Amino acid sequence: MVDDIYHGGDKDIKTAFIETLGQKNGTAVWKAVLKHNPSFSPNITRLEISFAKAVLIWQVFDAIANECAKQELYVHLDNHVSKAGWCCNDDDGNAWFGDEYFNTTNWKRALGYMADHGKTWPNLMSMALRNELRRPSDWQSGVNANWNTWYGNMTSGADAIHKANPDLLIFFSGLGYDSQLRQIFSDDVLGKDIDFDKSKLAYGNKIVLEVHDYDMEETNCTIKEAKLTKNAFAALGPKSPQVKTVFPLVMSEWGFAQQEDQYRAPFASCLRAFLPEQKVGWMTWVLGGSYYVRSGVQDMDEPWGLLDHAWKDWRCPDCIEKGLAPMVNATLRT
Repeated sequence: MVDDIYHGGDKDIKTAFIETLGQKNGTAVWKAVLKHNPSFSPNITRLEISFAKAVLIWQVFDAIANECAKQELYVHLDNHVSKAGWCCNDDDGNAWFGDEYFNTTNWKRALGYMADHGKTWPNLMSMALRNELRRPSDWQSGVNANWNTWYGNMTSGADAIHKANPDLLIFFSGLGYDSQLRQIFSDDVLGKDIDFDKSKLAYGNKIVLEVHDYDMEETNCTIKEAKLTKNAFAALGPKSPQVKTVFPLVMSEWGFAQQEDQYRAPFASCLRAFLPEQKVGWMTWVLGGSYYVRSGVQDMDEPWGLLDHAWKDWRCPDCIEKGLAPMVNATLRT
């Protein structure tokens, strides 16, 4: 989207819907958007300035951010992919810096652009640098998929955010689909002559580490907790002589299919006990119950969605009432 703005301007939402969903379905979805958002104009763009009545209106993103503020919700911006599509695979062209669609110059420009744009949102608290970095299947793109390259790109991306908006927390993801963070906080070196010393960074006190977990193969909670601690949660405190730097940490993704047998399964049960004990924030994948389009399939259902297909009711009430709700309460008590 930011690249579009720099290369000739944003496009209106109706056109974007039609190009993605086709004339019939795109028009129908657009009419539904207008029906439920009467303040939108027919020519609204994804990120647009309107000088009507001398009021600056960043329409779509602002409408969402403002409604979140009314509902007392914070906003966290997450950079997932450079070319829109389902995330993530090793061969999707979005895996690593310099991958087929991952232009690092444009990426840093977009981070700074959105950080600056978000200054008008009182509830914007943080931005993430990149979702689930991973080694591309293409050897040429993956040859430099290491901590040395990670450090140079992630710190320069954070520089762009901090320069544009120094109030924001900045989320750093690790390697291996954001499952490996140990090199960031331990006494392991990231590469030749590279030591992650946050005290030397202008935004050092704004750094938050983020970790994802979808390892459903491990059914022993003790072993699972040990792995999570070693690879990520040890960053919370110097419980080990190998922990050199302490960081705040958030589990920004975990989830499961919304079925009664799944919330009782070892994966969900282990995390329901473990995360509140760590006194950390966590986010579950995913809220929405369906998509305009996913992987070329229109109106695709999301079986992991907390909400049903129409986004009206819980998909699995027991998963919420007996699973996630007690976990929320336990987290808030810590």
